[in-house]
Amino acid sequence: MTQDPTAYDLLQDSRIDALDELVTPYYQPPSEVEHSFPVVGQGVSADMYQQMSLAQGDGILITDDSEYSYRLERMPGGAAETNSTNRMVLKVSQNTGRSEAILRGFYHVLYQDMQIELPPVTTPTTYIIALTYDPRREEEVNGPIRVEVHQNDLPRTHGRKHIVLHTVRREPNQLLTEAVIGRGRQYISPTITVVSESDLPEPTDVLYGTIAIVRSRTSGGNVVPGTGQIFEARGIHGWHNLLVGPWENVYVHAGNSWTGEARCRRRLGGLDVQFNVSSGGGGSGSSNSTMIQLPSKYRLTSSFRTVVFTTNGPQNFEVVQGPEVANGSLANTTTRPGWTRGAIFIPDYNLA
Repeated sequence: MTQDPTAYDLLQDSRIDALDELVTPYYQPPSEVEHSFPVVGQGVSADMYQQMSLAQGDGILITDDSEYSYRLERMPGGAAETNSTNRMVLKVSQNTGRSEAILRGFYHVLYQDMQIELPPVTTPTTYIIALTYDPRREEEVNGPIRVEVHQNDLPRTHGRKHIVLHTVRREPNQLLTEAVIGRGRQYISPTITVVSESDLPEPTDVLYGTIAIVRSRTSGGNVVPGTGQIFEARGIHGWHNLLVGPWENVYVHAGNSWTGEARCRRRLGGLDVQFNVSSGGGGSGSSNSTMIQLPSKYRLTSSFRTVVFTTNGPQNFEVVQGPEVANGSLANTTTRPGWTRGAIFIPDYNLA
C-alpha cells in the first residue's frame, strides 16, 4: 500500500536536501594566496581529483594481454546484418572480456559488446564514436563517462572531454560496409627505467605500450653517450626496440659468382647494410655485376652511392632500385676484387 506524502513530509525533504552539502565531505579550499591538497581527514572535489590525476593521462588501459580493446566490428551476421540494421559492434577485449579507459581521472569499463547505430545520411557525415566525459554526470550512479556517437564534431561545451575510439565516414546512398573507418583508441603508456636490457620485466607484467628506457652505460663513473636504448612493451609479443630493428639476411648474388654473407636492419634514420663478399668460382659476372639484393620490402626512391673496401683498395658502391628489389654493386670498376667489405647506412630520404 502506498500513500502520498503530506505537506509536512515534503517540507522535511526540502530541509534534508539543503543539509546535504553539510554532511557530504566536499573540501572547500581556503582563501589564501596558495594551498595544497589533499588534506588529511577531508574529502576532495572533482576538480581537485582531476588535478591529481592529470599526470596519468587520458587513454585506454591495455592490461593482461587485453588486445583490441574497444575495437569496432561488423554485426555477427556479417555484411548483410550490418547493412540491414545500419549498426556495428563495439567489442570488449577478446582476452579479458572487458575494455577499460581513463578520462579526466575517471575510469570507464565496458563489460559487454555494444551495438552502435550509424544510420544512413543525406549529406557526407563523419560519425565519431568516442568515450565522452561530461562533468554534469559526475554524481550519477553510472559515472560521468559514456560511449557516445557524435556527428562531424565533438561537443566541448560544459567541460566535456573525449577519447576518440573510431570514426565512420558515410556518404549518401552508401552501404555501411562501404564506409571508411578510422581508428583512434589512444592508449596510456607509462615509462619505466632499467639499468640494462636484461633487467626488463616480463612485457605481460606491465601495461601494453609501456616505454622502457635502458639507461646509458657508464665507464669510470662517466656516462657513455649514445649507449642507451628505448623499448616498447607489446604484451605477448615481447619487447620491441624503438630505435633499432632486428638483423635480416640479405641475398648475396651467387649467379654472378659472389659468395659470402650480408645482412641489414632498420633503425632510427635509415637502414644499416653490412656485407663481406668474395669473388667465387663458376657462374658469370663482371666486376660491376649485382653483388647483393635487399629484401623486397625495402625500396629506394633514389640511388644511393658510397665507398666500400676491397682487395683493390677503396671502390665506389651503388645501390639502385630495380623493378622488384634494390640491387647493390660496385660502380665504375674495371678489376674484379677478391673480396669486398661494406658497412653502409642508407638514410631515410633514400628510402620509400
